Amino acid sequence: MLSRSEIATRWAATFSIGFRPFFLLGALAGAVLILVWILFLRGMTDLPPQMHPLLWHGREMLFGFIGAVIVGFVLTAAGNWTGLATTRPTQLLGLVLLWLVARLGFLFPQAIPLVLSSVTDLLLFPLVALLLGRVLLASRNRRNYAFLPFFAALTLLNATNHLSLHGLIPFAWGLRSLDATVLLVTVLLVFMGGRVIPFFTDRRLPDVKVRQSVVLNWSATLATLACAVVVLLFGRHAMGGPLLLLASVLNLIRWACWQPQKTLGDALLWVLHFGYLWICIGLALLGLHLFGAPINWSAGSHALTVGAMGLLVIGMMARVSLGHTGRPLQAPPLGIAAFVAISGAAVLRLLWGFIPQAQGLLAVAGIFWVLGFALFLLAYADTLTRPRPDEHGTTVRAGKSG
Repeated sequence: MLSRSEIATRWAATFSIGFRPFFLLGALAGAVLILVWILFLRGMTDLPPQMHPLLWHGREMLFGFIGAVIVGFVLTAAGNWTGLATTRPTQLLGLVLLWLVARLGFLFPQAIPLVLSSVTDLLLFPLVALLLGRVLLASRNRRNYAFLPFFAALTLLNATNHLSLHGLIPFAWGLRSLDATVLLVTVLLVFMGGRVIPFFTDRRLPDVKVRQSVVLNWSATLATLACAVVVLLFGRHAMGGPLLLLASVLNLIRWACWQPQKTLGDALLWVLHFGYLWICIGLALLGLHLFGAPINWSAGSHALTVGAMGLLVIGMMARVSLGHTGRPLQAPPLGIAAFVAISGAAVLRLLWGFIPQAQGLLAVAGIFWVLGFALFLLAYADTLTRPRPDEHGTTVRAGKSG
C-alpha cells in the first residue's frame, strides 16, 4: 500500500508534464478498446446501439488512442522546442478529464449523454492548439507552426465523424473522414519521423552514416500530405493510386538512407525504423487497391494503423518515457516484448487482409495488440508516475528524447 505522501508525490509527478498521463491513458485505451472490439466481433459483447460499429472503432482508435499519444507527445516536445512550459498541472488535469469523459461516454452512453461525450471530445484538440500556439508564438518557433493547422484539421475531421455518428450527415462522410484521418496522422509520422529517427540513430550509433536529403525529405512529406488531401476531397478514387504509390516509393528511399539494417541490436531504434517501413507498405497497398489489384482498402489502412502507428507510437512512448524521466535509454525486457507483440499484431492483421476466411488470424492479431500495450504499461507505468531520479539527488544522464 502506498502512503499518502507517496500518493501525493506520484500524483504531482504524473501531472507535471503532458506525456505522463496521456501515455498512460493512451496505452490503456489501446489495450481496452481493441479488447472490446475483439469481443464484439466474436459476438461476446455488444457495442452501444446508437453508434455504427465502424465509426465507433475508427474514431476511438484514431481520436481516442492515437489522439492521446499525439497530445502527450506534442505538449512535451513543445517544451523542448520553446523552453517554455506548455501546461500547468491543473490545465493538464483538465485536458485529461475531457479525454476521459469522451472515452467513457462512448463506451457507456447510457451513463453519459452522447452529446456531452461529443462536446468534450471536440474540445480537446482546439484547447491543445491554444496552449501550443501560446508558447510557439511567444518563442517565435516558426519551425513548428505547422502543428496548429494540423490540430485544426484533426478537429474538423473529428467533427465530421461526430456529425455522421449523430445521423446529421451521411455515414459515407464519416467513413471518409476516418480514411483522411489515417493519412493525416501518417503525414505527422512522416514529418516527425524524418526528424527524430535519424537524430536518434546518429546519437545512439555514431558510426552509422545516416544519409539525409532535404529534397527527398520534403518530397516524401508533401506527397503523403497530397494523398490525405485527395482522399478527403475525392474518397477512394482511382486518381489517388499513382500518388499513393509515389509517396510509398519516396518514403521507402528515405527510410533506406537511414541504414535501418544496422539498428537491429538496439530495440529503441529498430522499433522506430520498422514502424516507418510500415508507412511505405501501407501507402503501397492503398495505391494498389485503387489501381484495381485484389487487395482490400482495409489491408492498407491497417498496415498504417496497426503497423506504422502501433510501432511508432509504442517506440516513441518508450523512448520519451525513459529520456524525459532521466532514466537510461535502454528498453527493459518487458518493453522489448511489447515491441515484438505489436510487430506480430501488424503481420497477422496484414495476413488476414489477404486471407479473410481465416477469422482466427484477426482475433490473434488483436490479442497480440492488447498484449503489447499491456506489456508497455507493466514496463513503464512506474516510470511514468514517479519523479525523476535526479530530483531525489541521483543524477541519471539520458539526454533529450525529442
